[in-house]
Amino acid sequence: MQEIYVGIDIGTKSVKVVIGEENLGGEMTATGIGQARSEGVSRGNIVNIEKVEKALMNALADAEKMADIEAREAFLAVGGERLRTIASRGVTAVPKDKESIDARSVSEVLRAAKAVVIPPEAVIVDSVVREFVIDGQGGITDPVGMSGVRMEADVGLLVVPKTSLSNLERTAERAGLIPDGQTVAIKAAGMAILSPDEAEIGVAVIDVGAGSTDVGVFLRGTLVWALSVGYAGESITKDLTVGLSLPFDTAEELKIQFGSALEDAVDTAEMVSIPGIGGREARSVQRRFLAQIMEPRIEEILVLCKDGLLNAGLLGKLTAGIVLTGGTSLTENIVHIAERIFDLPVRTGAPDLPGQVPEIAKTPQFSTAIGAILAASDRRHRADLVGENKSLWGKLRKWFVKKI
Repeated sequence: MQEIYVGIDIGTKSVKVVIGEENLGGEMTATGIGQARSEGVSRGNIVNIEKVEKALMNALADAEKMADIEAREAFLAVGGERLRTIASRGVTAVPKDKESIDARSVSEVLRAAKAVVIPPEAVIVDSVVREFVIDGQGGITDPVGMSGVRMEADVGLLVVPKTSLSNLERTAERAGLIPDGQTVAIKAAGMAILSPDEAEIGVAVIDVGAGSTDVGVFLRGTLVWALSVGYAGESITKDLTVGLSLPFDTAEELKIQFGSALEDAVDTAEMVSIPGIGGREARSVQRRFLAQIMEPRIEEILVLCKDGLLNAGLLGKLTAGIVLTGGTSLTENIVHIAERIFDLPVRTGAPDLPGQVPEIAKTPQFSTAIGAILAASDRRHRADLVGENKSLWGKLRKWFVKKI
């Protein structure tokens, strides 16, 4: 029997819905895609629930029509500029009557790690295990079956404001869906675009969306840290509206068609026609002038991401470098400026699901939405493994690596 999953990504610029179908062999493909212009979202946070509900219903209707099914439950990707990671450590004693550590002991130490005081306005969206420590020996990813007396877990708790999550859930419910879990958006994006080797040896995913930029570090096959920056594609567009005296939508079109992240890479002879407003005639400006406006803002966004990685002590662990995704990652020359700032190899990442997948689902804009169905599948298999009392963490790690 094939499993159906529905992923939702509510962004500042657009609302995306992906319906995925997983066969018995664990292969996932996208059978339904929907996208609608997002109004009522600012920097990844819902500010007008009615407008977002309307956009979600439109995107959902398109995805359902393409997949020829009626969606009932949905898995939510949670992001926004106030996402952050809280470090925690859980400790438990391994019962003397047990010859080795089992899945129950692992669950207990993780429960202890989550029993920390977090700000009253925050909620834990997801948690990531960085390592297990058994009797002082660290670097352990799968403790099941090992012997020991004391077990510790180094965990990162990913938190957002309670209102952010509750507004997402409420929007889904108003659209006729049952929220069936959530994950951090950057984790979902990583699951959709990273290779197993990248996730294993250390890589940072930078999702430059419209309203916010999410950063996530993957190491030993899993997300270990995440952060969100409140500047992204819309910040660049607003700079263009001021610099060129244009309406926002016109500036956005010019950015997409003629923008560049590097001023020096644009020929001074290239000209761009700027539409007139208020009855004024169209005018021409050097395309290099657009890049002159865009480059400082793009540099600022990437430097903020670099500072976050430096402060977390993770920049030196990115053996595989940086993977850019999200709509703004398609900006011409953004890879080159990122390589200059990070002094690391950089590439642009997009989903690559098997089967006859709509072309739009293979773009960086859909990384998070595609990743949401992979995360929903991962969670279901995780629950199955617990029920079967098998080597939970080893199985999960293999499943995650397979998916990404």
